[in-house]
Amino acid sequence: MWNKLFEKMRWIAFPIIAVIGLLIIIDVPSYFRISMYTEQYLGIYLSMVLFGTYIANPYKKGADFNALDLILALSALSSGLYIAFAYPSIAVNMGVVTTARTIFGVMAILLILEGLRRSMGISLTMVCLVFLLYTKFGEFLPGILHCRSFTLPKMVSYIYVDPNSLMYMLSFGATVGVAFIFFGQILLHYGGGKSFIDFALLFCGKAQGGSAKTAVVASSLVGTITGAPMSNVLLTGSVTIPMMKEAGYPPHMAGAVEAVASSGGQIMPPVMGIAAFIIAETLGVPYSEVALAALIPAILFYLATFVQVHMEAGKMNLKMIPPEQLPKAGEAWRRGWFIIPPIAVLLICMFNLGFPAAISAILAGAVALPCLALKEENRTHFLKQFVDALRECGELIIGIGIVMAMAGIVVGCINASGLAFNLSLALTRLGQGNVLLLLVCAAVASLILGMGMPSVAAYSLVAILVAPSLIEFGIPAMSAHLFVFYFSVISNITPPVAVSCFAAAPLAEANPTKVGITAFRLAIAAYIVPFVFCFEPTLIMMGSPGMVFINFLLCSYAIFAVCIALSGYWQNKVSMLRRILLCLVSTVILWPTQLLVNLVGTVLLTILLLPDARLSFSKMQERHKAKTGANLA
Repeated sequence: MWNKLFEKMRWIAFPIIAVIGLLIIIDVPSYFRISMYTEQYLGIYLSMVLFGTYIANPYKKGADFNALDLILALSALSSGLYIAFAYPSIAVNMGVVTTARTIFGVMAILLILEGLRRSMGISLTMVCLVFLLYTKFGEFLPGILHCRSFTLPKMVSYIYVDPNSLMYMLSFGATVGVAFIFFGQILLHYGGGKSFIDFALLFCGKAQGGSAKTAVVASSLVGTITGAPMSNVLLTGSVTIPMMKEAGYPPHMAGAVEAVASSGGQIMPPVMGIAAFIIAETLGVPYSEVALAALIPAILFYLATFVQVHMEAGKMNLKMIPPEQLPKAGEAWRRGWFIIPPIAVLLICMFNLGFPAAISAILAGAVALPCLALKEENRTHFLKQFVDALRECGELIIGIGIVMAMAGIVVGCINASGLAFNLSLALTRLGQGNVLLLLVCAAVASLILGMGMPSVAAYSLVAILVAPSLIEFGIPAMSAHLFVFYFSVISNITPPVAVSCFAAAPLAEANPTKVGITAFRLAIAAYIVPFVFCFEPTLIMMGSPGMVFINFLLCSYAIFAVCIALSGYWQNKVSMLRRILLCLVSTVILWPTQLLVNLVGTVLLTILLLPDARLSFSKMQERHKAKTGANLA
């Protein structure tokens, strides 16, 4: 009985949650001349997220729902609605701790912890709990961990209602998160995912290793609109992984390619993950500036992946995708043209017209709907698909919302306790006189904090704990935040807790650890390039166009050589001695020094690569002659 009741509740509630989220973004009350605090909107959002979490997740996976779940779901509604109704009074008396605020605050924090445990597992819950306990009892700890004392009501009140705590992180889920989830689900539910794969096959399918290159392109395109590596793996991997295995790639390689490409979607402009919008908000710059800064590192990331899958295909002499499995250009365009106008509208609104990202995404989704209706196969069940898209949108909203609530609690704990300042000071002292050591410590901290955690929550943590120490040491603010952002994202593919690899492994029928190690190698650029752009800001578009272009070419050449060294193959097998030399000379190019030294390194690298380059050129000539002869015949 309870299971059927909760199923009906989800069927009704999830689309309503999505609709309310969209109405909040476009500020419907203002059209009726009703003014509201932003925090009142966020209170409604919090109540929806917690209610949705409890009707979607029983006490234990696989267990039946019961009366307690219903009580918790209704209690969750009250914990958010209190803010929605009482915030005008709270704003006037922010520093006054009241009994009602303490009761509802404790209720909200406990419900968030339990909701987090049900939906995301015990690890994230324990992270949140540790920060709460630290804030309350940190006054008894020595050294840099010592923090000022708090009474429980004061601590709860700060976390619950202060705009720089829970409300701060919820605002990203309630605006950018809702809007881009809506946009993505509209495209995906009407065949956008299939269209991305068709276009990727069209551009890459005829090349050697075309199946893996198709996976890289398709997963990166879908990743830009889903913003969630694990979801992206499950969405595109079911198509691309079997395709790679059929072409001859080993199962662990197929899984690793999909995991890397899906994770890379979050760092690929123009539409990156939610964390990129948090960077823009934190630095007080337009999102377009963040996207532009991230462009070259993202290109290098995918260059490294492309080169390695190409070399693996050559090393194993893999077969091409059969021509009959490739879509025809006209057919691919006929089936997928509808994804072009909404994406164009999104980019124009964000980058040309300067609209807020959330409004841009909603406008793009609105433009997508009439375009989608023009497709004959969509018209049959158009309304049903729209409701299904809203339902899935609501489900994803509560998923990202509970994570943002957890991140908000942690941010509040860090701000209240002063841990960010203490840790920043400790890291600065540790790296005093050695910037590279400081960056290594920051990278390791970002990877550890991000393991097993959604990228947006991981970035929110490390941006507060680690980025300030990098800025204090003279590294540009944009470089510092992109540095920790990159390592937060690639924690998804970094062993031992590589969650994207664990998602890809069952689809590939491969060992998760082996998939993780291979993914680490394929994504090598994501581990190298952040260090480079901290020393050489031209790689994030800070500098003259000429130097930006020169350093981009030098870095691309070095990354290309490193990938050859890691693969151990170009046109022939590369000896171990030459692989070591390629890595050493590439380091000379990548290391921040005089341009003349970099150019000398480039000459040495060319000498090392010259034998294979000649062989590659000869093979190209032979293929061209054979093709010309066949055409003449």
